[in-house]
Parts: sequence; C-alpha cells; structure tokens
Amino acid sequence: QRQNNTTKIKMMDDDRYDDDEEDGEPLPPKVEELAQAPVPTAIKGVRSCMRCGIIKTLDQFLEYGCENCPFLDMAGNHERCNLCTTAFFEGQVAVMDPGESWTAKWLRVDTYLPGVYAISITGQFDREIEEELESRGCRWRCRPVGSDPNVMA
Repeated sequence: QRQNNTTKIKMMDDDRYDDDEEDGEPLPPKVEELAQAPVPTAIKGVRSCMRCGIIKTLDQFLEYGCENCPFLDMAGNHERCNLCTTAFFEGQVAVMDPGESWTAKWLRVDTYLPGVYAISITGQFDREIEEELESRGCRWRCRPVGSDPNVMA
C-alpha cells in the first residue's frame, strides 16, 4: 500500500511539473517581466545602487549596470560601479509587483523594476554625480553617515 501511494504522488508530480513538454502557451506578461527581474546571484559581496537601492553583486552591476538607472553608465565600468554602489545598506525587500506593493511605495521604488531592494542605504555620491542627478531631476536614496534618514534628497 505504501509503495502504491508513493507511486501516485510521483505520478502527480510528474504530471504537474514536466519540464520536458512544451504546451505552447505564452507566459502572462507579469510573469515574463518577473522572470527577467535582476536578483543577486550570490549572498556574499552584494551591493546596492545608491540611487534606486536595487541589490545585485558587483559582477552583475559590471555586466548589466543598473536597470533602473542606465544613465549612471555602470555597465563595463568598474570605477563607475564603485562610485555608484555601496556595500553599506540595511535590510532587503524582494519586490515582485512594484506598482501594487505597499512596501515598494513606502520605499519609493514603485516605479522601478521588480527586484531585491535595500531598505536603507548609507553612502554619498561624488559631487559630480550628484550634480548630474540634480540636472536630470532625479532623487536618490543613499544618505551620508550620520544624516537624518527621514529627509529625502
């Protein structure tokens, strides 16, 4: 009897999760977008974009840059990645549907892509980068050490 139950469970699992068969149905747009979300590929050595707060590894920032902040030109530029990201952040939140998430609205990342975001970020842009962001009308989330976390830049 026990083997029979195990066989039934195995058959149900095989029917439900068969990766070899393609049913031809396209994924819903939200699922497709989420499947493309940039998420950290490692636990150690993660960094946060100082403007939007997305968390990825340094290698991911080097390869793809920041998908929310392409104007920061981090892709392929190690120096720029070090200037625009920081390892000093607290907390992480996985945001799957930024437009609908109250947490994303609270963090002010509701207009960004799905991904993993830092809750608070400590760091400071170089003056040149701050001026570029100000000229674009962009806000940023990082705060210098000892600053009031309740005041947005």
